[in-house]
Amino acid sequence: MPTTTETRVSDEALRDRLVQAFKGRRGEATTADLVATTGLPLDRVEAELPSISDEFGARLRVTESGELLYSFPKGLRSRYRGFGPSLSRFWKAFKKGAVEAAILLFKAWIVVMLVGYFVLFIALAIVALVASVAMRSSGRDGDNDRGGGIGGVFLTGRLLDTIFNIWFYSEVFKDPRQRAWEADARDRKRRERRPLHKAIFSFVFGEPDPNTNWDEVERKAVLAWLQAHKGIITMPEFRAVTGLAPLQAEDRITRYLKDFRGKPEVSEAGTLYYAFPDLLRRADSAPAGSGLVIPLQRLRPFSANKGKANFWFGAINLVNLLFGAYFLYNASVPHSFRTVMVRGREVIAAGGDFLYIVTAQLAKAAGIADPAGLIAVALGFVPLTFAGLFYAIPALRRLRLARQNERIRFENLRRFAYKEVLDHPEGMKSTAIKPDHEEAKPGDPRAAERILVELAAAEGGEPGVDDSWTWPATARARKDAELLRAAIKSGDFALGKTVFDSHE
Repeated sequence: MPTTTETRVSDEALRDRLVQAFKGRRGEATTADLVATTGLPLDRVEAELPSISDEFGARLRVTESGELLYSFPKGLRSRYRGFGPSLSRFWKAFKKGAVEAAILLFKAWIVVMLVGYFVLFIALAIVALVASVAMRSSGRDGDNDRGGGIGGVFLTGRLLDTIFNIWFYSEVFKDPRQRAWEADARDRKRRERRPLHKAIFSFVFGEPDPNTNWDEVERKAVLAWLQAHKGIITMPEFRAVTGLAPLQAEDRITRYLKDFRGKPEVSEAGTLYYAFPDLLRRADSAPAGSGLVIPLQRLRPFSANKGKANFWFGAINLVNLLFGAYFLYNASVPHSFRTVMVRGREVIAAGGDFLYIVTAQLAKAAGIADPAGLIAVALGFVPLTFAGLFYAIPALRRLRLARQNERIRFENLRRFAYKEVLDHPEGMKSTAIKPDHEEAKPGDPRAAERILVELAAAEGGEPGVDDSWTWPATARARKDAELLRAAIKSGDFALGKTVFDSHE
């Protein structure tokens, strides 16, 4: 008995012989052609054809005699093997990792910049305010020994003490039930509130794509259809379930044939259909002939934050933008640090750019001889650039989201249109396609008509004089599918009684 490795090598050699046979026949052959060319057993050829069709993107056609013809109009270039696909997979993985790392670093930088600069600017403003109050108080209190700003600090302290007293007495004399209710409300808000960094990320980068598992959703929908319709599906039905455009649907069906041991077949009337008998051998039973449930992609939200949170992020960034512009401007113009004498002490003169002068003096006190350059870069250019990016990225993302959501609406509308064609192949109008879901209402008023024209080019739809369409091929496929399913007895795939149990 051959080993697993020998079987695998044998399968690969067999697949290569079939590929060479297709190349020798210019990319088109029937099963009989392949058997005659390679001399391989019929069952082995039929077993490998789904994998070859998926790997090289086969197009299945039915001839006038009812034979199934495998065609490769794009050539026999593998989508999974070779230097090109390997390089593509490597580049895709590398790009994904690099983008994720860059986004992670950028997210951390955003939190530090937004919160850090805001706190720094507010602190500088408070220091300048206290210094200004102290200077003015020192100038007025000639007989009070509060020179050098002690009076300003005293007045500021009295102001804070007054605010504290108002808060304290309002809390002391508040009704206990009201205080308990407010405490409980604060706890609920705290539990429901998103962490700050996640909320900021949501504003700038948005939320994860809600359709990341769409392949799984589509696959489950197709399998549910197959198991409810005796393992048979036609191309019009497959398009209605998946919502794929005609060429995409022809390419995608090959993957299902490979993954679920399906086989393309031709009915006596010449209709191409796909049979998946292995999917019918279930321990439970699927609801027979259940209607088509259309899966819809979800629209991508701009942010999961409440509007109030995004407003405050924008307001905080505006503060950074204004302070950055202020410091950058003042660093670019000359300043004379004029001083005046107050009760024998030299202090900075107050003026319109007093905040900049105080900041410069703080930098000088820290040992920086010429603080103008440092202020221009650290407090001007950097926060100003960051604030611009903080506004620009969400703005560009909003435009991109609008295009993505429009595409999602169009693809969802296509599913409804294909279902309408499947239900009314004998005659329908584009105005009959009116989904109730907002996710399937694109902005283009002619979207439904565009979808029908695209489908008609592939399916042979015929326009009528009253803007209606007829679909002869779909009607024939629907009738043939009903006959095929009627001929299949559900009992043929029943598991029957257990004849062996490993635990008995």
